Amino acid sequence: MGTCSRKPAWSTSGRSRRGSRTCRIHPVQLVRQGTDVAILMRMEELINERPKRRPLIPRWLVITVVAIVIVIVGAVAGVVLTMRNGLIAVPAVVGRTAPEAKAVLDSAGLITVEGGEWFSVTVPKGSIISQEPSAGALARRGDTVTIIVSAGSESFIMPDVVGTTSEDARVRLETLGLRVTLETVEASATEGTVTETYPTAGQEVRNGSTVRVRVAGRSVASSIMLPYKMDGVTVVIDPAPITSGSDTTMEVTRRLRSLLEASGAAVKVTRSVGSTSTATADRAAIVSETTATAVVALDLATSGAEGIQVTYTASKDASATAATAKLVASMTEALTSPGQVVRAPASATSAILSASAAPGVRVILGNTRGKGDASLFADPAWADTVARALYRALGATFGRV
Repeated sequence: MGTCSRKPAWSTSGRSRRGSRTCRIHPVQLVRQGTDVAILMRMEELINERPKRRPLIPRWLVITVVAIVIVIVGAVAGVVLTMRNGLIAVPAVVGRTAPEAKAVLDSAGLITVEGGEWFSVTVPKGSIISQEPSAGALARRGDTVTIIVSAGSESFIMPDVVGTTSEDARVRLETLGLRVTLETVEASATEGTVTETYPTAGQEVRNGSTVRVRVAGRSVASSIMLPYKMDGVTVVIDPAPITSGSDTTMEVTRRLRSLLEASGAAVKVTRSVGSTSTATADRAAIVSETTATAVVALDLATSGAEGIQVTYTASKDASATAATAKLVASMTEALTSPGQVVRAPASATSAILSASAAPGVRVILGNTRGKGDASLFADPAWADTVARALYRALGATFGRV
């Protein structure tokens, strides 16, 4: 049971206001038939007759607004601090003309400093090649930005290198920024000396352009182009397919084939320019079906050192091994010429060479990833020089004078 009482509430004006009622609950004794159950309980609770009201603004909304305000204040503070420190992003001026670059940097409050001119074959004359600091870097107003201006492609007079050694000519021309291609030709001049250049001496050339330098090979009176009689000789040539760029192996094959056939030899080529089947197995089958005197495989490397290399596959046949060794030595000697890198011969497996019992060699014409080799692959004069060297080696090994 309990008792309740009301407390009056008085305002400051002396008038009463609605008060609150307080109830006190006293412990009672409950008695059931046959059993006394005593529940002792002491509890006081103040009950407000007025119900609680829900807040007008949800709590989550208040938290969200506070968080947004904090983010905005932080961003504004960052901008203010950055502006106070005077940091700005350096604008990009590479590729612009010098006056345009200066105008852009001036508008950003930066000072332009010209660091000089560089020759360039890719950036037009008067345009910016580089800048320091680079675009996007932070700088203060009043800082300097150094620009390098393109002087364009340098023009100068082609020097006279005729009569000098091929190595001296190459070094001199490359020092001037020219690209040099060496060609070995028949001449009565001393072997290894320059006989002519294109462009010729006195002509205007530009930095980065290519100069073809002709170098004297063996004397005309020597066996450099001594014709051989090769009747009854059958040579199989396997030009490995090239997936991109010039078909270098086929260019050499065409020239070698013409020289051999002119000497009376029979020539079998494992593929043509328009061949649809260029798989190694298909080409090896052609080699296997041909009764050959010699097999010459031509290929390009995609890794390793630059230069030409003659490789061979070991044979169990003693006579074939001896003939192969003679052919390898003859080809290596014939291919060695001024300006041409020739590496030492090496033994290597080859499905093409293994398909025939005849003596055979695989000639690596160069490395596609080497700048020096790659510059030669599209040069018809180089292909002609290589073909002649291979012809001399085959003629010396299997032909008659």
